Amino acid sequence: MTTPRRPAAPGADPIAAAQGTMPAADPGTPEDTPMTDRQAAELRMLTDKTGEAFDTALTKRQAAERIAYLRERAGKSQE
Repeated sequence: MTTPRRPAAPGADPIAAAQGTMPAADPGTPEDTPMTDRQAAELRMLTDKTGEAFDTALTKRQAAERIAYLRERAGKSQE
């Protein structure tokens, strides 16, 4: 029996969320819920890689969107 997956948050990377490589923000999560430690760690790695500023005050949803953006930017910088 398979467990149904929650949809990824708007703007989140749906492939990464489906693969379990990034925690997707729960659509039912209050807007002010802070990002998870896992999100913070991935953001730190991506901001270091891309030279972007690391923001410690993001919500789960904002962090998911920022991770998706930075992953895309990091991928383009390697081309």
